[in-house]
This record gives sequence, structure tokens and C-alpha cells, in this order.
Amino acid sequence: MTGSHRRRANGCARGHRRLLSWETPVAAPRTPAARLVAFEASSTLLFAVPMLVVTTSGRPSVPEWAQLLGLALLLTMIAALVHTCRLTTAEGLRLVTGGAAGQGERAAGRLRQQAGAERRLAWLLVLYPAVLAVLLPVPDTWVRFWFWSTVLLGLSAMLSLGSLLRGAGHPDRRHGGTSDAP
Repeated sequence: MTGSHRRRANGCARGHRRLLSWETPVAAPRTPAARLVAFEASSTLLFAVPMLVVTTSGRPSVPEWAQLLGLALLLTMIAALVHTCRLTTAEGLRLVTGGAAGQGERAAGRLRQQAGAERRLAWLLVLYPAVLAVLLPVPDTWVRFWFWSTVLLGLSAMLSLGSLLRGAGHPDRRHGGTSDAP
């Protein structure tokens, strides 16, 4: 069968594949805050798998490499948060100064969404260093504490990824609060 026959058999003369009924397109997060949530959730899940193995109740203490990996993850998340705050603030300034003038209800909805994202990021800027200050003095012999905190982190990461995936098909969330975006 030639290439054009294969394309026609697939249902499209241009060669694009049709989506089957069980396939749904998943859009990547478009805003910096949504990308941060996706990064944090996926890296937390990747972190939780080996940590659950080394924090089982049969171990006397958590290994040093696991503690350093957790510290590195938290510091990386703080750095990514600061970078995301910078991007979000610049995007908000762009909306206020030039992009929102004369666009009415659409611009007002986008500005509300922008203010909410900035507020959540500001809370995280306070929360992450506080978590770091609280967790640093916890001894490595508290294996049960580290196990349950890892389980809770993994569950929250799965919930975050689930809400991102559920919202990926919703037009209001995919295009920044408006359903008439390109």
C-alpha cells in the first residue's frame, strides 16, 4: 500500500491521524504557575518512590543520601518558585499596561486569574522556607514520620497531576479563562 493509500485508509488525506474515541488530547499547561504545579507534582512523585523504600519501618534511620535528595528537591522547588513568580509578575504587568486595555470582560477575567495565581505563588514563597525550617531539625531516626510525610506528599502530587489533567480539556482553563481563545 502506498503512502497516500495509507493516509486515506486512516481517514485523512493530509496524513493526520484521527483521534479514536478513547484518546483525548492533553494540552501542556500554558501559564507559568500551571507549569510549576506540573513540575512540582511530577518531581515529587519521582522522589516519593525511592523514599518509600528507604523509609519503611524496618530501618533504624533514613540514609543520608535520601535526606540530601529531599533537601535538594525542596531547594530546587524554591528556586523554580522564585523564577515562576518573576515570570507571572511580568505577565501581569504586560496585561495591565498593554494587553488588557479595551478588551472588556475577557480582560477582566484574565486579570482575576492572574491575581489569583500571584496570590497562590506568594503563599508558596512563605510556605516553602517555613517547611524547610521545620523539617531540617527532624532527626533521621523518625522513620515513621518520614514515611507518612512521603506518603502524603505522593498523594498530594497525584491529586495535583489529576487536577491538571482534568483541567487540560476544559476550554476555560486551557486558554487562560476564556473559551473564545484561538
